[in-house]
Amino acid sequence: MMNRKNHSVNILETPYSTVTNSGHWFHATRDTIKDYVPGLMKIYSFESLIGKAVTWIDSADSISMLLFFGLAFLISPWLAGTISLLFHFVWYHKKSAFVNLPLTPFLKLLNRDFLQLLVAAVVLSFMGIHGMYTALVIGIVLFFLYKIGLLRRLWDKLDKNSSGKKLPLNDRVLKMVLVRYSIYQNIPPEDVKKIDDHVQKAVIEFNKPKK
Repeated sequence: MMNRKNHSVNILETPYSTVTNSGHWFHATRDTIKDYVPGLMKIYSFESLIGKAVTWIDSADSISMLLFFGLAFLISPWLAGTISLLFHFVWYHKKSAFVNLPLTPFLKLLNRDFLQLLVAAVVLSFMGIHGMYTALVIGIVLFFLYKIGLLRRLWDKLDKNSSGKKLPLNDRVLKMVLVRYSIYQNIPPEDVKKIDDHVQKAVIEFNKPKK
């Protein structure tokens, strides 16, 4: 049975997964966190912890977009676009290692639709007015790629096909959020490997052929 929660981050929960209203899948669940970091959800809600992980997941799009807009005025727009795409790939796959609690509110601000649309409108208009047509076209293409999350879906698919026994990307981020908060609150995780084992079990159950 699925439970719908009405919070700033809306989620659907099943025994083996959690999915947000923005389409982010986690194979960790509320019970996983209770077992992994006992007492943490007495301080932070499940939705809040998921929301912090989503902020870091979405940051790949917002930072990469802003990176292109900045570099396009300094170097060739083709090179700027290439650097932006490479940064997106690296950041999306390695961001779990950089999860930082004080930085999270800043990333949440960068992820806001209003800010992204405002920056895109101003920068793209400036490019058009000043005849930077190559940069303008590349900027529009990248904006839509990042904004609708197409690259994230592509990386997720490639990671799923080649991950083997690695923890899925989204669950890696959530795990680091839990580790950081447990350290901050001086709550030692019961067993660091426990969440890995639970997620692997959830992935297997989720991918079983439906009868």
